[in-house]
This record gives sequence, C-alpha cells and structure tokens, in this order.
Amino acid sequence: MADQTIDIDALWRIAARRVKASPEPPRNLEVEGLRCLVSSLKVAGRYDAEALRIIQREIFVWIVNYLEFARDLARHPEIFDVPVSRPLFITGFGRTGSTLLLNLLALDAEARAPLLWQLLAPSPPPRAGDRSDPRIAAAQRRVDVFSQVDPRVQQIHPMAPEAPDECHWMMLHSPLTVTLYRVPEYWTWLKTLALGELRSLYQGYRRQVQHLQLFDRRGHWLSKAFSHLHFMPVLYEVFPDANVVRLHRDPCQAIPSLCSLVSIYRRLTARQIDGEEIGATLLDMFVDGMDRLMRAPQPGAGAQAIDISYDKLTADPVAGPIGVVRQLYDRLGYAYTPTFEQAMVGALEAQRTIERPRHVYTLEQFGLSRTHVVERAGDYLRWSEPRCGVLAR
Repeated sequence: MADQTIDIDALWRIAARRVKASPEPPRNLEVEGLRCLVSSLKVAGRYDAEALRIIQREIFVWIVNYLEFARDLARHPEIFDVPVSRPLFITGFGRTGSTLLLNLLALDAEARAPLLWQLLAPSPPPRAGDRSDPRIAAAQRRVDVFSQVDPRVQQIHPMAPEAPDECHWMMLHSPLTVTLYRVPEYWTWLKTLALGELRSLYQGYRRQVQHLQLFDRRGHWLSKAFSHLHFMPVLYEVFPDANVVRLHRDPCQAIPSLCSLVSIYRRLTARQIDGEEIGATLLDMFVDGMDRLMRAPQPGAGAQAIDISYDKLTADPVAGPIGVVRQLYDRLGYAYTPTFEQAMVGALEAQRTIERPRHVYTLEQFGLSRTHVVERAGDYLRWSEPRCGVLAR
C-alpha cells in the first residue's frame, strides 16, 4: 500500500485477500467513480506524495467497506426484505442547522438515527445497544485526527462516535468527497450522472439503510445529509413514502461558513489551501443542489416535503427548535410525546451552558462577493421566499 500512484487494482487485491473476495474490481458505476476520483487526485500540483499516501489509506477503507458490505449481503439475504417505512430525511446545504435538528429528532425513541461509528464502518451490521464494539474506538481515533489538525473542527461541527451523524459518510459517491479533496474532474463526473445512474447509486444507499437496520429496527429511519440534495431527482422513486425536511439559510452566510469548515478538513491532506478554489467549488455545489431541489418531483401519497428556515429554527435557543419539531411531527404524523419533549428541552438547556468561540468567516476570504452569490442564487431565492420567507436581506 505504499504505492504513491494509488493503484486501484493493487489496493483491491490486498483488500480482497483480507475479505476473501474476488481479487479483480468489478466494472460498475461505483468503481468507475472511484477511478475518476483517483485520476483527479493525481493531477500534477494538487497533492504531494505524503498526501497521496494518506488519501490512499482512505480509498483502501472505501474498498474494504465495499467488499465487506457485499459479503454481508451474501450472508444475510434477508437484508433485502428489511422495511424502510416512512423515513425522515433532513437536507439542505451545509451549515443550515441540520446537526441541531438531527440531534433533537434522534432523541425520539422511535427514531433510528445511525451513529458515526456505524456510518464509518457499517459491516458487520451493528447490534442494538452494543457499547463494546471495537469500531467505536476506531471512530474516536478518526475524530481525534480531525481535532489534532485543527481544534476548531469540534467547535464548529461537533462529532462523536456514539452520536448521530451524516449519512453521506456511508454513501459510496456523494458531494462530501468534493468537500474533502480538490477533485474538479470527479465533481464534473458526479454532477453529470444520468438519472438512471443517480438512481442506481441511491438504491445502493437504500440497501445500506436496510443493512444498518437488520439488527436494530425502530419506528422510522432518520437521516440527515446535504448529499441528499444531490439525489433529490430520484429520492421519491427510491423511498416512495419518505418525508423530507428542507432547511434554508441565506447563501451569503451558509456558503462561507461551509467554506471555512472545508478549509479545515482540507488541511488533513493539503499543505496549501486554495480559498478561491474552495469558494468557487462550493458556490457551484450550492447552485447545483438548489437546482435539484427546485426541480425535484413532488412527493407522492403518504409523503411530504417541508421547508424550514435557519432563522426560524434558531430564533430562540429552546423555543425555536422545540416549535419546529412540534410543527414537523404534527404535519408528518409522527407521535410527539411528553418524554420526547422533555429530552429535547434538557439537551437544549445543556447546550446553553457550553461556551463556544464565535465562528468567524467572510465571503471575501474565499474569493466571493455578496453581489455574485445573490446573482448566482437568484432563482433559488425567488423560489424559497414564498416557502420560508426572505433569506438574503
């Protein structure tokens, strides 16, 4: 695994020996995307040999997870029969309040929200309530690496192995990869996938949802990820009775906030951070995601899409989030209980006692201007206003 050129076939053979699988990678969409990613990483001047070694380890983990998942499907064919009934998806661009909302909704005893350790290493299917799984410690080591690179990661976007986290960690291909690495060719591949290819990838995600629920089933699957935006054109095909909460925030705030977080993540592998490249990429990602959101098919019978603004969610440290959750449960038909509300109030009150440094960022740090962002986001801002109010004041 010391090959600095990141040889997919060589890595596959090593992983296959570990998992006792076929030594040759299949010719399918998932592997095609992986090859595109590696090709983009190897463009001269983007990453040095040390960085490529670090990224190579991540790609090796991707391959191992892929092969272990295939092995689980063969061992447990009943995975295909696990129901995914009335799942609740939280989506929107990054930095729109999704982590706050996820952590509250996950307090519902009837919600099955995947934990970070389960997302990073999903095979074998986790058992309900298992606190001794060695994958928990492995996930903690990964979180520690993030914190060592820059302590602000945990201040801006807290992560913990046994806390709910974003489903795009287990998606084989998603915009998450574009935020972690400078890979414009891969981003072009991802955003130009045909409808059938998008559907194929998202059906793979559904199988992973079934996989994670094999030994831990509750009332409804709960997921949040800005990557769900990318799959909005096929979301209701793959999850016909899904309910979707779409979060919205002034793009002149959300985009530079995510740019700031991405610039920290990029330091894991890159010595030089190109702020203007990050700004241009994330603005393009925002416009592409909002276009998919606006053009998405309407939900069918038994499903709903609800729009919530960041300002409404955060208007008051306790009353704002509680009011939003009550609204969601009333509209969507999930059971809202006094026990659930008490748990949310306790969590929100505890959050008020934690002092965090202010997250400071500007558009100009990333080569952007308010005029340019508002112009690019114009169609979205007009679309969102009747749904959740004026965003860009």
